Amino acid sequence: MERVTVDLISTKEFPRVNKGYDPKEVDEFLDDICDEMERMEAEIKDLRQQTASVRPAPAPAPAAANQEPDEEITSQFREILTTAQQVKEETIRKAKEDAEAIRAKAEAEATERLDGLNEERDALTKQITELKATAANYRQQFEQLLQAQQEALEKATNLF
Repeated sequence: MERVTVDLISTKEFPRVNKGYDPKEVDEFLDDICDEMERMEAEIKDLRQQTASVRPAPAPAPAAANQEPDEEITSQFREILTTAQQVKEETIRKAKEDAEAIRAKAEAEATERLDGLNEERDALTKQITELKATAANYRQQFEQLLQAQQEALEKATNLF
């Protein structure tokens, strides 16, 4: 991992995934920022201890002068965290919007498909009804034909 700097944070670009940022990558980057902040704070503490052990203790400075660098660093870190939080919230918002759009599209497609299947079922039901009617008609005609043939056989038998 490369060292996290203010320039890196301001220029970092996250690849889009499903019209949004990859939340895992954003979270990992935020974790890296926090790790780097902790490392820098520890480094500053160690450097202060080394400086204090090498130099004679300076005359006490005004309280504001001692705290100015700490406040500046703290302010920068707060700004970084605020920006990261905004990126996170925007990513989550976009992901929710994308999820809703995908859900709505899927629902519309499912409804359209269901309507098509209902129409197909109705058409098949109509065909079955027509086939049943046709079969009943043929059966009736066949029974009439058989009855006519039977009557003809009976007449023919009576002749002999």
